[in-house]
Amino acid sequence: MDASVTSAVIGSVAVGGTALGTVLGGWVQARGGQAQAKAAQQAAQISAEAAHQQALFDRRWSLLAAYLRAASECMEAADELYTTDSVPEVRRRWHAFTLAHAEAELAAPAALLAPIDELRKAVGRTYWTAQRAAPAHRALKELRRRAEQGDVAAVGAREAVERLWAAGEGIARAQRDSSPEYVDAGLALDGLPGFGGEQAAFLLSRTRQQWDEAAHDRESRKDDHHLARRELVSAARNAFGTDRF
Repeated sequence: MDASVTSAVIGSVAVGGTALGTVLGGWVQARGGQAQAKAAQQAAQISAEAAHQQALFDRRWSLLAAYLRAASECMEAADELYTTDSVPEVRRRWHAFTLAHAEAELAAPAALLAPIDELRKAVGRTYWTAQRAAPAHRALKELRRRAEQGDVAAVGAREAVERLWAAGEGIARAQRDSSPEYVDAGLALDGLPGFGGEQAAFLLSRTRQQWDEAAHDRESRKDDHHLARRELVSAARNAFGTDRF
């Protein structure tokens, strides 16, 4: 091959190699750009998912804390009903608690639904027990307060009521209500200035055993609430992973 042909071939190879290198370089760059774009997209998805999970965690934590707080406030209000006639406040607290329960139930993971409901039941039993028993407790508290202050009529009424309670143990309600002790207690309460008929009816309609059972129920409802609260907190710590830190 003469020199001119050889030069032409070499030149063609050189030009072809340069073109091929350019094509390959562009292909590599394109693949690299696609990989970078895909990696950036994946990173954005991971970041968005992490942000969503954090927002969900914060929301659940906030609603659960609000539910526990509403439960405590309702329990406190129900217990205050035994000393003050604060029915509107108790009902307001109960309504707030039921709303907090609904929100907590909607947002909670499945593992928390049962303990959340157990707390609702415990608070509900306390609320309804107080609605039923607290008025009679307040009437007895008022009678004893007046007797301790030296009110002669109150002292006589308290003693008459206690005789009725003692005589009424183990006998039928109809028999007790027709007994001399019942009549004496009723007259003593009627003669007590400022003591209403409804208050007197509360004291006349119960036996000593019923008073003791009411006091026991009041304390057992508190114990039920404390137990349900501890179980919910423990389940929440496990579900949210805060018991591992």
